[in-house]
Amino acid sequence: MRIIYSGVRNEHYVLQRGKSFEYNNFYLALKNMPDIEVIEYPFDAIVAQGRRVFNDNLLELVRKERPDLVFCFMYTDELDPRVLMEIKKYTKTIAWFADDYWRFWNYSRRWAPYFSSVVTTSHEAFEWYHAEGHRNVILSQWACNTALYAPRDVSRRDIDVSFIGQYKPVRAAIIKTLSRAGIRVEAFGFGWPNGRVSQDRMLDIFSRSKINLNLNVRPHLWEPRILARLFLKKSITRLVPDFHFLDNFSAYRHVVLPHIHARPFELAGCGAFVISGYAAGIENYYVPDTEMVFYRSHEELIEKINYYLSHDEGRERIARAGYERTLRDHTYERRFEKIFNIIHALK
Repeated sequence: MRIIYSGVRNEHYVLQRGKSFEYNNFYLALKNMPDIEVIEYPFDAIVAQGRRVFNDNLLELVRKERPDLVFCFMYTDELDPRVLMEIKKYTKTIAWFADDYWRFWNYSRRWAPYFSSVVTTSHEAFEWYHAEGHRNVILSQWACNTALYAPRDVSRRDIDVSFIGQYKPVRAAIIKTLSRAGIRVEAFGFGWPNGRVSQDRMLDIFSRSKINLNLNVRPHLWEPRILARLFLKKSITRLVPDFHFLDNFSAYRHVVLPHIHARPFELAGCGAFVISGYAAGIENYYVPDTEMVFYRSHEELIEKINYYLSHDEGRERIARAGYERTLRDHTYERRFEKIFNIIHALK
C-alpha cells in the first residue's frame, strides 16, 4: 500500500522545538508498518513555498506517485479545498482531526466534505458528524507508538507520584491540592520548576514512578487564551481574525469538555501504573480499576493515590494488565489497520 502522508513535521513549525506529536506517532508508525510505503509531504514546506505552490505541488505529487491513499493530519488551513477535490479524482483521501470535542464546530465539519473519509477520536463528535449528514466519518482513538514508548528496567520506584505535561494554572491547582494533602508530587514539563525533560528521561520517570497522573482538567472559559478563540483562529503560523462568531461560540462552549488524551495509552505502553481523570468513553479502552484507574473529583484522586501508594501488589497488577491491553489493542498499527480495512471496504 502506497501512502502520501501530510502533516506538521516540527512542533508548531519551529525546528528548535523538535518533531511534532503527529510526526512521531503517525508518520513514523506508518513508516514502520510492513507492506506500507509512505511518502512524507510535510506542511512545513508551506512556510517557504506559500500555500498555493505547496498545494499545487501536492497535486503534482499525487499525479506522479499515484498513491493508494493520501493521509492528512489536519492542523489549520494549510490545504486548499479545490486541490483536495481534484486529488479525490485520483485516489482516496483521509483526514485525521484532533480536538474534535470543540474544533468540530468551527473547523472539522467545514473540511469533512473535501475528503473521502475523516477520522475523529471524539465519541460526541462522531454523533455530531452524523447529525449533520456526514457519512464518511470513522471513530478511532489515540494509541501508543511502541517504537517510542516501552517499559524501562529500573532498580527502584523512588518517585511516589509524577505528572509530565505543560504547566497550566488548572493543573497547578490540582498539584497544590495534592501537596496540601501530604502527597509528594513531582511535576515536569514546560513552565514547571523541574522544566522540560527529554524523551529518554520521560520514559525513565514513567518507570520510576509508583503512580503516573494524567490530568485532563479543562481550562476556565474566562481565561484570555480561551476567550480569544471567539475572535481569532490560527492560520499556519499566524493568528488571524475569524468572523464566524456563531461557530466560534459553539466551539468555545465545548472547549471545557473533558476528553481522552494520548497520554494514558503512552503511559500504559510503558508498563506504568496510571491514575487518569475520567473522560466519556475511556472505559471502552481500559477496564476501570483492572487495567487503569480513573477519578472524577479531587477528593477521589487523593483517596485513590493514598490507597495505591500502600498497595504495591494491586498497583503492579493493574499496570501489567494495562500494558498487556495496550499491546493487544491500542497500538497505532492496530488503529491504522482497522481504518485501512474500513476504507478498503468503501466503494
